[in-house]
Amino acid sequence: MPDEIKTFTHADWLDLGRARFGENFDDWRFVCPICGNVASIGEFRRFKEQGATPESAASECIGRYLPKSHKAFGTDEPNTPKKPCNYAGYGLLRLSPWRVAFPDGTERHSFAFGE
Repeated sequence: MPDEIKTFTHADWLDLGRARFGENFDDWRFVCPICGNVASIGEFRRFKEQGATPESAASECIGRYLPKSHKAFGTDEPNTPKKPCNYAGYGLLRLSPWRVAFPDGTERHSFAFGE
């Protein structure tokens, strides 16, 4: 589990993202809390046929959309996940370090912004 889950209002999260990456959402980058892979929203667009959406970048490692031959979570190094892996932050183990609170009262777990 993350040491501390940070909670942002949706407006504050958007402001933080815009300050860091600008107005083009495709440039926004998120870091997977499991393997450390960083992917942009734009990178997820090519996996639309497999079910990826732009919103996927904030809660799914892009490895979920790579061919099965990618062998996510399998490396020759012990205790070292392959990058990118197939983690999703909305499953049973919610290890995403951020939570975004929306005006309607719902919340979503989110990966942190990447470099």
